[in-house]
Parts: sequence; structure tokens; C-alpha cells
Amino acid sequence: MFEALNRPVAQPIKQASASVGSAMAVLATLEQAGVLPPEGTKEADGVIRVTIQIQSLFMKSTDQTIQAFLYRALAAQGAEGIEQRLAKFQTTGWTAEVLMALADAALAASPEELRSLLPGLASFRLSIEDFQQFMRLIKDGERALVSAGRTFEEVFASQRQLMPGVTAR
Repeated sequence: MFEALNRPVAQPIKQASASVGSAMAVLATLEQAGVLPPEGTKEADGVIRVTIQIQSLFMKSTDQTIQAFLYRALAAQGAEGIEQRLAKFQTTGWTAEVLMALADAALAASPEELRSLLPGLASFRLSIEDFQQFMRLIKDGERALVSAGRTFEEVFASQRQLMPGVTAR
């Protein structure tokens, strides 16, 4: 695994710790799925970077196109309580639900819709390709875990409990 990610992290502020822990849980989940590039490679470093940057983008961006994309992605899941799910994401960082919703929406998006995200993505030093590749990696992880008899959601939840910033154990 990415050894640096397993080290204890100081918790100067709760939200930062929660978002760091949730990013670490995503990486640990993808590792458990067997879809991460080898540690120490340029590709692995890129996955770490986009995991953090895309989370920051959707948590912090004031770009209306970015926020509307996230809202529509969650709404497409058909569940109630979108505002509560968004609020949880804003305080805890990645959730399996948000990851799955964004991955489904990104893979179904038209080229025009993806291009509309470019200004927001660029403001966080991300490209459309970064976004699409990360979301494909999430879906690859989901498929690999399902083929092993597990779900992305259960593995992520388990990993999240091991990481910094968990409010209830």
C-alpha cells in the first residue's frame, strides 16, 4: 500500500483530517480492488493527486457548473435527502455514495457536458482527462470488488473506519 498513507496524521482541524482520511480510504479501497498502479510510479503519484484534487474541487469550488454536476449526479441515484448527502460530503470528504454517483455521471456525460466542467476543473489544476480517468478507476475498482464478492461501498466503509477524521467508530 502507499506507506505514507498509513502513517498517523495530526488532526489540526477536523474537516482537513476528515477529508484526508476519506482520500486515504479511497486509495486503500482501490488498492484492495487491485486497480492501483504500482507504488512509487508516476501513475501512482497521479492517482494520489487527482484523488485529493477532485475531492477538493467538489467540496470547495464555487463554480456553479461543478456544483450542479454533483447535485445532478446525486439526484440521478433517485434517493431522497440530496441536501443532507451534500452536507455530509462537505464535512467528511469522499463517501462511497458520492464517488459512485460522480463516476456514473462522468461516464454517462456528453462531451459537451464534460467540456462545460473545464473552467472549474482547471481552477483546481485538473483536466477533463484527469476527471474521466479517475472516475473510470472508481468504476474499475467497483467491478473488481464485485467480482470478488464484495461491494465498493462495504470496502470503502471498512477502510474509512481505519483512517483519520472518523467521527463515530
